[in-house]
Amino acid sequence: METVQERSRDVSTRLESHLRRHPALSDRIYRQLLIALHTRGIATVDAIHDEARTRAGRESRPNLDDPNRAERDRLDELDRVWLHELIREHVCRHFTVEDLDDLVNLTVKREEVHLIEDLATQREVSFRALSQQLQTFAALPEGETKLEQAEVLGTRVSLTRHFISDDLDYIGVAKKFLRVRDFAELTKRMVSTDKAVGKIGGKAGGMLLAYHILQQTESRAKPFLPVALPESYFIRSDLIEEFMRINRLGEWQNQKYKPIDQVANEYPLIKGVFRNGDFPVEIMQSLRRILAEVNTHPLIVRSSSLLEDRFGTAFSGKYASVFVANQGDLESRLHALLGAIAEVYASTLAPDPIQYRREHNLIDYQEDMAVIIQKVVGVQYRHYLLPLFAGVAFSRNEYRWTPRIRREDGLMRLVMGLGTRAVDRVGSDYPRMVALGAPTLRPESSALDIIRYSQRTVDVINLEANRFEAVRLADLLDPSQPFPMLDRIVSVRREEGLYPPTSVLVEGDPSSLYITFDKLLSGGVFAPHVKDMLHRLEEAYGQPVDMEFASDGEMFYVLQCRPLSQAEQSQAVSIPSDVPEADVLFSADRYVRSGWVSGIEYIVYVDPVAYDRVETRERRVAIGRVVGRLNHVLPRRKFILIGPGRWGSNDIRLGVPVRYADIHHSRMLIEVARQKGGYVPEVSFGTHFFQDLVEARIDYLPLYPDAEGIRFNEGFFQQARNLLPHLLPEDADLQQEVRVIDVRAASRGRTLTVAMDGNSDRALAFLGA
Repeated sequence: METVQERSRDVSTRLESHLRRHPALSDRIYRQLLIALHTRGIATVDAIHDEARTRAGRESRPNLDDPNRAERDRLDELDRVWLHELIREHVCRHFTVEDLDDLVNLTVKREEVHLIEDLATQREVSFRALSQQLQTFAALPEGETKLEQAEVLGTRVSLTRHFISDDLDYIGVAKKFLRVRDFAELTKRMVSTDKAVGKIGGKAGGMLLAYHILQQTESRAKPFLPVALPESYFIRSDLIEEFMRINRLGEWQNQKYKPIDQVANEYPLIKGVFRNGDFPVEIMQSLRRILAEVNTHPLIVRSSSLLEDRFGTAFSGKYASVFVANQGDLESRLHALLGAIAEVYASTLAPDPIQYRREHNLIDYQEDMAVIIQKVVGVQYRHYLLPLFAGVAFSRNEYRWTPRIRREDGLMRLVMGLGTRAVDRVGSDYPRMVALGAPTLRPESSALDIIRYSQRTVDVINLEANRFEAVRLADLLDPSQPFPMLDRIVSVRREEGLYPPTSVLVEGDPSSLYITFDKLLSGGVFAPHVKDMLHRLEEAYGQPVDMEFASDGEMFYVLQCRPLSQAEQSQAVSIPSDVPEADVLFSADRYVRSGWVSGIEYIVYVDPVAYDRVETRERRVAIGRVVGRLNHVLPRRKFILIGPGRWGSNDIRLGVPVRYADIHHSRMLIEVARQKGGYVPEVSFGTHFFQDLVEARIDYLPLYPDAEGIRFNEGFFQQARNLLPHLLPEDADLQQEVRVIDVRAASRGRTLTVAMDGNSDRALAFLGA
C-alpha cells in the first residue's frame, strides 16, 4: 500500500512533468490548483496569499476597516515564488496523481477552448488551422472535472456561427447541445478548400442538432432502436461561388430579379449548363476520397442552403435532392456525383425557391448553397437497396379524423422504402397516416378502404440498373428470399379481410400482401418512441418540429429536423344553419380543418370532368400554366382554386400540375374527387406541398361532391360567365377546362364564404353580403 510520503513524491514528480510539458501554462496551472484547494475547503485563497507574503518576509495585514483603501497589496515576484511553493506543498499533501492530472487537463482544455474561440471569430481563418485546433482539443481526455458551461458557451456560439448558421434562433438552441468536440468530428467530414469560409447550411445543421438533442435528453418511452445519423459529408456553402466563377456563370446571379415566368422558362437551360460545369481540382480530389471510402453504396446528394430549415422559413422541398446509385468504376461514379451536386446548385435558380424568397422578403439575401453527400439508409434485398421503413413525423397533428386524437400527440406519415413517398405527392399511392397518440386508429373503416388507401409502390435504388426506381410491392418481393421485418410491414388479404401475418415468415403470394404497418404500430413501442422523440425535440426547440427519418431495422436514422410551420389556430367556427339552399355552393364532411374564409371575389374552377377528358400531357401542362398566370392576374388573396385530384402531384394524370409559384396568391385550395373521374385526393397533411399551403396561409379542403348527403351546386360553376378569355385572351382555347368566375357578377354583388368546423368535421360554402 502506498504511503503518504510516496504519494506526495509521485504527485510532485507528476507536477514537474506537467510544468515541463506546458511551460506557457504554468501560471494558469498553479491558478487552477489554488482554486481547487479553495473550493475543496483545504485552504482559502486569502490564507495561502497571506502565508506566501509571510514566507517572503513581508507583513501580511489585510485592510478590513477603510473602504477607500485596497483590501490587500498585490503580490510581488518573490511573493509569487512562495505562492507556487505553498500550492505545491498543499497539492502534494492533499491530492492524488489522478486529482492533479484532472486539474491540469482542465487547465489545458480551458486554454484550448479560448484559442478555438479566438480562431472561430476570425472570418478569414484557414480551415486547416481551425480544424487542427479542434482535433487537438478533441484528443485531450474528457476528465472528471468539466469546464463550466458558461466558459464554453461563447466558443460553441462562435463555432456554430462559423460552421453552421448565423441564425440567432438556431444558435440559441444549438449552444446548449452542440459541444466543442462535436465540431471536431464535423470538420473531419467537411469538403472544403483551405480558404473556404462557408457553412454547412440549415438542413445539415438541423439534422446534427436533432441527433445531439436526442443523445443528451432522457427518453421516457420504451427502447425501440438506437438513434443514429447516416454517414454524411458536407460541402461548404461558399464553394458554389467558386463553381460559378470558374464556369463563368455570373450572368445567372440576377435570375432572382427577373419575372417569374422568365425564371421558369430559363431554368431547364440553367440546369443543363450547371450539370456540365467544371469543379475545382481540390474538391474533385476530396470527392474521389469520399467515393473510395463509401465504395459503391448508393448516395443521396441533398441541398442545405443557408436559409433552409431556419426558424420561420422551411423552404420545404424547394431545392433539389438527387439520388446517385453509385455503381460502376470510380470515374463513372465521380461523374454522376458531380452532376448531382451541380443539379443541387442549379436549383437555387429554380422558380419555386425564388418566388418563396420574394414572399418572405429574402430575395436580396446572398443565398449560398451547401451540399450534404449522404449514404442512403437501407438494406440490400435482391438487386435493390431500400430502407425497411421511412417517413416524416410532426409534433403537432393538424389531421384529426376522430375526437380521440389529440393535436399535441403528433402525426406520422409512414412508408416502406425510400421516404420520398412520405413527403411528396406521387402516383396513386398513400402513406400510412399515424396519429401518434392512437397509432392503431385509422381514418378508413373497412378492409376494402384500407386496401384502396394503401401504399402499392416502393421507391428503391436499383443496383443493377444503377438508378432510382419505383417498384410495385408484388414485383419487389421474391417468396424464396425473406424480406426483413416483412411481418411487421404488411398485412395479408384473405377473401374480404386483411390480417396480420401469423409468424415472422410471411407466406403467400406477394400480390395478396398490402403495406399497412399494422404489426409494427400495434406493438406499443414504435409510435410511442417517435412521439417521445418529437416531444423532446419540441421542448429543446421551444416550438413544434417535424422530423424525417429512415430505418434499416437496426438503427433509427434522423435525416432532417426543423421548426414546424403551423397554420394559425382558428377560433371555434359555427356553421350557419339559416343559409338559403339557393346560396349554398357546396358542403363537405371529410377531413375538415377549422377555418373561416370570407370575402372571396373570384373562383378559379378547373372542371374535373373536362380535365379527365384531356388526352395529352401537353394540354394538362398548359392548364397548370394558366393557373399560374391567373395567380398573378387576379387580386391577391381574393380568389380560391377548385379542381380535380392531387394538385402538385408528380403524376400529371392525377391532378393539376402546379408549383408553389403558381398558387401562392390564392386564399384556399379545394381538391375535388368526382366518382366518374376516378380522382381521389390524398389528404396532403405533412407533405412538402401542404407545408407550402401552411406557410402561404392557404386553407385546404378535400371535396367529395358525389358522396351521400353532400351538396354541390354544379350549375353555378357551369353557368356563370367565364372570364378566362377576357383575362388571358391567349389562353382562351382552355376555357372548357378552366373557368374563372366573378362571384359578385354571378351573385348580385355578393361574395363567397367558406365556413369550416374541424370539431364536427363539416364545411359549408355559401354566398352572402
